[in-house]
Amino acid sequence: EAVVSTQSTGMDWEFQDAPMSTESLDHMERSTSTGKTHDYLVKLVRTEVYDEDIDVTIYPFQYTYTHRSFVAHHSGKPLPPRIFFRLQFSPLTMKFMVHHTPTWIFLTRHLAIFGGMFAILKMFYSGAHVARDTIKGGKFM
Repeated sequence: EAVVSTQSTGMDWEFQDAPMSTESLDHMERSTSTGKTHDYLVKLVRTEVYDEDIDVTIYPFQYTYTHRSFVAHHSGKPLPPRIFFRLQFSPLTMKFMVHHTPTWIFLTRHLAIFGGMFAILKMFYSGAHVARDTIKGGKFM
């Protein structure tokens, strides 16, 4: 049984509102009882995350990986099980800024939406009354 106990690429991630999600390889179990070799190709991209509220920049790495398992043979005999990690670094850097919306902006936006709904409903309601009065032949003013 082969287990990846820890896996670390860059700095730790501590932001609540992460601009991206990461899935770790920690505690991933692969069976090596049949003599299988596990080969991981890991592509790493340098990432810069800046939180403007607390003025902190961290430099984690994002990664994607592919996995293949096979029974390795040499001269017709199976080799002992192994785990290979092949790292491929990207020349690109991803930059993210964490923005937090102030509470007063949140409230004014939602109150404006709420008030706009009431204004539209009032226009439909008064339009329906005008139409009803016009159909009955009465005055609409």
